[in-house]
Amino acid sequence: MGDFSLIPSLIVFAVVVVALIVGLSFLRRRARRRIAPQIGHAPARVEVSDLIRSANIQLVQMDDAIRDADVELQFAIAEFGPETTHEFADAITTAKSRASEAFALKQRLDDSVPDSEQQQRDWSKRILSLSDSAHALVTAQSRAFERRRRQETTAPDSLRRVRDDIATGRSRLPAATASSDALAAAYAAEAVAPVVGRTDAARSAFDEAERLIDDATTSLEASPLTPVASQVQAAEAAVRRGSDLLDSIDRMRDSLRAALTSRDDAVAAARSLIVEASRLRDTIEDADAVARIVAASSALDDVARTAATRSPPHPTADLDALGTATSRLDETLAVARTAQQRLDSARSALVGAVRIADSHIRTASDFISARRGAVGTDARTRLAAAERELALAQVEADPVAALDGARRAATLATDADALARYDAGGSLDG
Repeated sequence: MGDFSLIPSLIVFAVVVVALIVGLSFLRRRARRRIAPQIGHAPARVEVSDLIRSANIQLVQMDDAIRDADVELQFAIAEFGPETTHEFADAITTAKSRASEAFALKQRLDDSVPDSEQQQRDWSKRILSLSDSAHALVTAQSRAFERRRRQETTAPDSLRRVRDDIATGRSRLPAATASSDALAAAYAAEAVAPVVGRTDAARSAFDEAERLIDDATTSLEASPLTPVASQVQAAEAAVRRGSDLLDSIDRMRDSLRAALTSRDDAVAAARSLIVEASRLRDTIEDADAVARIVAASSALDDVARTAATRSPPHPTADLDALGTATSRLDETLAVARTAQQRLDSARSALVGAVRIADSHIRTASDFISARRGAVGTDARTRLAAAERELALAQVEADPVAALDGARRAATLATDADALARYDAGGSLDG
C-alpha cells in the first residue's frame, strides 16, 4: 500500500506539467498572432499608371536639368577654364548616357508592341532610377559651380560682369536682325518660321536682365549688405536665354545653307537614279514591275524639278520630298539590282540621308530647347530615338541597314518636331 500512496501525487504533478505546456503554447500562439499582422503588413502596391506618370515627370525634369547643365558648363568653362570643369563635363556625359537609356525604355513603353504589366512596372522603375541619378549628377555639379561662383565673385563684380554680358548681347542684335531679315528674303516663309520673332524675344530677355541688374544695384546702393544673388542669377539666366535665341538664328542660317547644298546634291542624285531606272527597267520582264518603276521615276522627276526651280527655296521640305520619292523608286528597283548594286546605291544615298536626319534633329532640338517648359515626354522621346538611330547608322557597317537607320532617324526627328510644336500650342517663335 505504501507504494500506491505516491500515485495521487504523481497524477497531480503530471496534470501541472501538462497545464504549463498548454499555457505556454497558448501564449506563443497569441504572440505570433499579434506580431504576424505587423510583419505581413506591406505597403500597398503602386499602380502601373501612377508609375508611368511619375516616370514621365522625371524624364522631363531630367532632360531639362541636363540641358540647363550643358549651358551652365559652357559658362563655367569661360569663367574657370577647362582644367577645372572636366568633372562637370564627365558628369554631363554620364547623365546623357543614362538619359538615352531612359528614353529608350520610354520608347518601348510607347511603341505598338503590347507589354505585360510586369514589364511596364519594371521599365517605369528603371526610368525613375535612371532619371533620378542623371538629374542628381548634373544638379550636384551645377550647384558646386554656383557655390564657387558666389565664393569667388563679389556682388559688385557680378553686376558689372552681367552688364558687360548684356552689352555684348545687345551688340549682337543688329547683326542678328539683319541675318533674320536675310533669311526671310532668301527662303520660303515656312523654312524660316522657327526663328521668326527671336530677335525681339532676345531683346526682351536682355531688357529683363537689365531691369534685374538695375534693381540689384539700387538695393546695394541703399544697403551694401543686401542679398542680391538671386537677382544676379536670374539676370544671368535671362542673358543666357537671349544669347541662345540669337545663336539659334545663326544655327538656322548654317542649317539652311547646308540643306541647300544637300538639296542640290539630292537633285543630282535623283536624276542619276532616274537614268539608272530607265536602263534597268529594260532588263525586267515583269510588266507590273516596269509600270511601278516608270511611275516612281516620273514622281521623282517631278519632285526634283520642283526642288530645283522653287523660288524662294525651301530646302528642308525639298529634301524631305526628294528622300521620300527616292526611297520609293529605290524600292521598285530592288528587283533589278544585284546585291553589289544595292550596296553601292545605299552608300551613295547614305550621305544625303545622314544630312537630312541631322538637319531635322537639330531643328527639333532647337525648338525643344527654346520651349522646354511646354514640351512633354513624347516629343523628347522621339528626339532621343532619332539621335540613337542616327548614331547607330553612322557606325553601321552595312550601308543598306545604315541608310534605313538614317531615314528612320529623319522620320523620328520630324515626328518629334511636330509633337513639340503641338505641345507648345503651335507657336513657331522661340
